[in-house]
Amino acid sequence: MPCRTSALLPLAALCLALLPFGAALAQIPPLESSVAGPSFHALDVDHDGRVTLAEVLAYAKGQSAAIHPFRIAAVDADHDGVITPEEFRKAGISGFEGLGSVRARDLDISGDGYVSRQDLDEFFARKHRQAFARADADGDGSLRRSEFVLFRFK
Repeated sequence: MPCRTSALLPLAALCLALLPFGAALAQIPPLESSVAGPSFHALDVDHDGRVTLAEVLAYAKGQSAAIHPFRIAAVDADHDGVITPEEFRKAGISGFEGLGSVRARDLDISGDGYVSRQDLDEFFARKHRQAFARADADGDGSLRRSEFVLFRFK
């Protein structure tokens, strides 16, 4: 009959192999500390262990509310119809971090050259709905922590 401790030998070997890297591994920030967006716990407002579309859209509403309406021409410095992260930064507009460059027509839904509160609300709601649909791997209408983490760090 084999000794039970022999099953632990591979695990012990792995632990010994990782020992020299312990200090470096301790420096790795936890997954929730990424600046790419809110943590799972911040979105899970009712703390039921799942994030619903309603919770995501409430976050989107708060995100859009933090941005002041603006004229496209004042932000799109090169007038190419695309607002880059650098152009947002130079215009003093925060809240679009992590989105990369944004087409002006995606922001200015009414097409009047002005990004209104309603335009911002619709833009962020649309972006968050799209992200939620991609993240909901099993299609059950809510995100488990594992779905959230897998989507966020793709």
